[in-house]
Amino acid sequence: MSQDHSKLPNNLSYLTRLTIKGEDKFFGPGISKLMHLVDTTGSLRKSCSIMGMSYSKAWKIIKIAEKNLGFPLLISSVGGSGGGNSVISPEGREFLNSYDAFVEESQNLLNDVFSKYFKNNF
Repeated sequence: MSQDHSKLPNNLSYLTRLTIKGEDKFFGPGISKLMHLVDTTGSLRKSCSIMGMSYSKAWKIIKIAEKNLGFPLLISSVGGSGGGNSVISPEGREFLNSYDAFVEESQNLLNDVFSKYFKNNF
């Protein structure tokens, strides 16, 4: 039985959220964005401020991810006259790059599948 799809709006889209998990989920768009901001700002505190996230919550999600991965995501140095800073660890950068590539490739595939079922048939 075929459905009449002529009444579907032209502006249909979809939303996905790709999250990496072990026993529990631990790495997704939020921590990815946080790490990219740390890379840009050099500061976890500034990155939290930009995202509207508490500093304690950021450390919590980073520590959970690090526990699951078995390596540090960030390397931080404590304050001083100029304040502290944070950088992405080499392993953290490799993981973040892999996550970004995974998300991009998945998005490209999903765009094709979405078009196949919702854009090209109506």
